[in-house]
Amino acid sequence: MGRFHKSMSWNSSTESESDKQAPHSHQWDGDNVISNSSNAFFSLADTWSHNTSHRSFFLPVHYSESYQYPLVLWFHSNGFNEHQIDQVMPHISLRNYVGVGIRGTKAVDAVGHRFDWHASPASIATTQEAVNQAVEAAAERFSINASRVVLAGYREGGTMALRTAMREPDRFAGVISLGGRMPSGSIRNMEQLRQRRMPMLWQWGTENAQFNQQNLKTDFQLCMAIGSRVEVRQYPGDDEMTTIALHDFDEWIMRHVVADSSIQDSDLWASSPTLYSSN
Repeated sequence: MGRFHKSMSWNSSTESESDKQAPHSHQWDGDNVISNSSNAFFSLADTWSHNTSHRSFFLPVHYSESYQYPLVLWFHSNGFNEHQIDQVMPHISLRNYVGVGIRGTKAVDAVGHRFDWHASPASIATTQEAVNQAVEAAAERFSINASRVVLAGYREGGTMALRTAMREPDRFAGVISLGGRMPSGSIRNMEQLRQRRMPMLWQWGTENAQFNQQNLKTDFQLCMAIGSRVEVRQYPGDDEMTTIALHDFDEWIMRHVVADSSIQDSDLWASSPTLYSSN
């Protein structure tokens, strides 16, 4: 799981990893964006005092207010924070989405740089509130399509994304989990889920310890009970964070969420899997 490097500091005044790597970037200064290049993507960080207000925004290159973008809400893996979206989104798409990174609910270091997702009722409610606030903030600041909001996450974040999507299925266009299992526990809105038939994409590394016949059977039984439309994609190795998986992430949203997408299958740009850390 060593796809991401933990920064020594994660506050908004510190240059993010994506800012360090990009030859041109935008800097967030209060309510103003200082632009060094009209073609650069950039991220904006909210660092309010309440935990649910910690989030990081990602804007695409050539951002245009005349286009309503799909919105991707990203749930980081355990041990990281909302800025993981800055490292992930450039490998999904630099053009197609507005993104928001959501912070986990449980601090796991003394200085509050790293966070986990806790499954207690209070933490789940806090996450749901953070998601609602993030969608509202994105809609106020940027041009997004409220009917094309997708929740997505990596490992434990994928499980939390699934849990959040199933709590309010009518609010979200779909949910993607990279290596995160379906959440356990009772479902109280069974009929609502059956009517919604939530689109889901599960992405699994075949050598991931959680990827086995029994776990898949259990998760599929739950999906059958709630009537979800599930697509499962498998990738060689023990990790789902590869360029091929992230390309599939983008293509799935274009096919299942963006109804007017013109994507077609083609072998012209066929490629082989490449580890995220190799790029």
